[in-house]
Amino acid sequence: MTNQEYEAACVTAAKVYDRFEGQHKLRQIDGHIAQVEKTLVSLLEMRREIVNQYNLNKCEHDFDYNPKDMRGQCVKCGVQKQ
Repeated sequence: MTNQEYEAACVTAAKVYDRFEGQHKLRQIDGHIAQVEKTLVSLLEMRREIVNQYNLNKCEHDFDYNPKDMRGQCVKCGVQKQ
């Protein structure tokens, strides 16, 4: 084996190792992403439960009255008072 062939073989082996190392790092990061996504789903579910438990998704209307017809409209959500 000549010196040039040896160098070419070393470069090829290094590229293969770099590719393997890169794939390994990607698998690790994909695993972390999957775990974070599971945690996010759990936290969003907990948030929905809190919103429902304390009725935080309901508007406490703050009516502003129109002097022409005395019909009020909520300044927060826009619903009109009958």
